[in-house]
Amino acid sequence: MFSNDSVGKIASVAVLLAVLAATPAAAQLVVQDPPPELSFLSTLLKVRKNIPYEIWGEAKFPPNRDVGPARQGKHWYVGADAASGADMLAEWNRIRPVFLQNGWTVVKEYRAGGFLEVLHYTKDGVEAWANMDNDFNVFRLDVIEVAPLPFTLTLTPPAATPEKIAADKGDFPYLAPLPGSKFHRGGADTTPFRVTPAGADQAEVVASGTLVRTYDLPGISNLLLTTEYRDALTKGGWTIVQEGNSVVRAHYGQSGRNIWAMVSPNGPGMYDLNVADVGAVDLGANLAKACHVVLYGVLFDFNKSTLQPSSDAALQPAANVMAANKALKLEVQGHTDNVGNDAYNQTLSEARSKAVVAWLTGHGVAAERLTAKGYGKTRPIADNGSDEGRARNRRVEIADPGCSPKGN
Repeated sequence: MFSNDSVGKIASVAVLLAVLAATPAAAQLVVQDPPPELSFLSTLLKVRKNIPYEIWGEAKFPPNRDVGPARQGKHWYVGADAASGADMLAEWNRIRPVFLQNGWTVVKEYRAGGFLEVLHYTKDGVEAWANMDNDFNVFRLDVIEVAPLPFTLTLTPPAATPEKIAADKGDFPYLAPLPGSKFHRGGADTTPFRVTPAGADQAEVVASGTLVRTYDLPGISNLLLTTEYRDALTKGGWTIVQEGNSVVRAHYGQSGRNIWAMVSPNGPGMYDLNVADVGAVDLGANLAKACHVVLYGVLFDFNKSTLQPSSDAALQPAANVMAANKALKLEVQGHTDNVGNDAYNQTLSEARSKAVVAWLTGHGVAAERLTAKGYGKTRPIADNGSDEGRARNRRVEIADPGCSPKGN
């Protein structure tokens, strides 16, 4: 039998209809007409205007995630009013023959715990599915017209030399918008870019901030956004490091580059592209000025000193700085947050600094030019009272002991 919980899932359609109707941005998600295979519906009922529509989405038929098979394609939420006070089951029995005459079949009918029809359409090369239930005097149809992805996104790989990118305008050369998108705004975001390494349960800072581009694309769904970018990034040589909650985070560490990217929805019909080009930062100049710098993106296995492969892109610039200045000697510093006792943090920070020294010596830096030093939790740079602050404190720095900081 179809459970009350399962029937309740389709009730979210009513909530979506109400929310979109009350939101000015909702116009970016609606079309005025139902799908052609439901064009006859207006002869039977009063079809509501401003039908929420997604260019490409997914639904299950029936909507129970443990039962219904998923269908993907053009996606509508159609609302149609019956007469006030109508017996909705009697109304369905009245209009059911017209559905059948227009190419629809009834796959399953559920009566326990609610009214739900699972409908299937095949005619003239078109296939569609619909879940239909009711809310008082309103029939609600969640419709998928089966279709492939509407376009294929192709991304140009980042060049060996960092590209010049304006802070607030222009597309990213290696993270293009989806076809049909309209540039909305751009700017800098000082929020640290964090990712959760494989096997870990806490996020680590890999960049101090990002550049962001916001785009409009009416009818875009979270599923379309994540599917297109996940596939395009993978084909373009990026590594997907996290995917969930409609957000994709990726890393590009080839050709001497160290770039982090995030793709995320930003309200109805909008999405954000965030980019942190860590490798474009002049590490040598920053070191000479401040005498110590954070090596963003040096990631370890959880609670261990084992470097993760993505760390190569963050460590190579340090090796390059040492190669360019043969007289330079550096202290590699390991730092932790305040979670755990002093002895544990001290031991972990020392082990991690030694792991970085081992990487550098393995990549051409003479061992006598490097010193490993663990500071445990004694030198925080942020408030340990928040997840973000603790993530900033868990870091590797390089420092020039013979350097005097220069003013701005």
